[in-house]
Amino acid sequence: MRELVLNHASVAASDLETATLWLKQLAIGLMSLKRRGIGKSELRMAHHLFEIKCTDRATMYDALSTLRNIGARDEYLYLCRMSSKAPLLESVSEGVMDRFTRCEATGIEVATMPPEAGAPLLYCAIADGIAVGFPSDPVWEQDQIDVYFEELSPDGDELDEIAETIDNLTRPEHADAISERHRANMREVSNFGELWERRAEIFPNLCFGPDVRRHLTRINHSALSSVLKRLSGLDDWVKDWRASDSMPSQWPSKTTDESASVYQDASLRERRRFASQKGSSKLFMRHSRFGDGRIHFRVDTNAREIEIGYIGTKLPTRDFR
Repeated sequence: MRELVLNHASVAASDLETATLWLKQLAIGLMSLKRRGIGKSELRMAHHLFEIKCTDRATMYDALSTLRNIGARDEYLYLCRMSSKAPLLESVSEGVMDRFTRCEATGIEVATMPPEAGAPLLYCAIADGIAVGFPSDPVWEQDQIDVYFEELSPDGDELDEIAETIDNLTRPEHADAISERHRANMREVSNFGELWERRAEIFPNLCFGPDVRRHLTRINHSALSSVLKRLSGLDDWVKDWRASDSMPSQWPSKTTDESASVYQDASLRERRRFASQKGSSKLFMRHSRFGDGRIHFRVDTNAREIEIGYIGTKLPTRDFR
């Protein structure tokens, strides 16, 4: 199930009545995601509810308390029962923490944002979370948002500008759109064993080295949706490549080649060598991220092919052993 992250930058209302109504709508959307097995029963936040102002005089906690007075008992009880994680990075994995500290949110759509306001959206982009909040601005009334951020390379010598599209829920109907995309990305796969057995069916444009079967047995089930999302993007990318005269100019998500320090260190370089479906071992130096994990692959320009060689935790680098 996917993490839910409060986008506190969206929490602004003209009065407590409006804030309470929006909170009720948010609760209905969260309950819908929960029923469909998509959203977790906890809310990750940068600040506690009593610290987040939704009007000049009222906090999110005040809006929650007011829910009881407008006949929204079920919504009130559901939000009360949700556990919370605050501050934002409480209990995150080492891999997610490592990447988060290398990144800084810069904006959404065409608007800039200060890093503190953009931190929850950045977390969603890194960990495949769902941003939730109030429809206080047209940009927040969409069920998807483009998040822009800068990321420092592992060697610390380059600053990449990245854009990721994240799911966003501020109205009950957004849960329907998020559910449809989630189901499409999942491709009706319930576990990593099924992913491997049905790989040719659900990812017809990708090849998988034999080592991947073993790698998949070591990944926590909670990463399934993130892995499927990344593989789906790569599969669609190859499909577009084969249907055109040239390689697509944009990757579906952030993908990078290994750093110079990895290429120059024989021991690190060899950690990227895996069995190929062609019967030999090859280097898989390009990778895509999912949460705190990596999908390593190689691109065969002659065959217009991507072969996946590794799916698992981040492999060692000069600064990460």
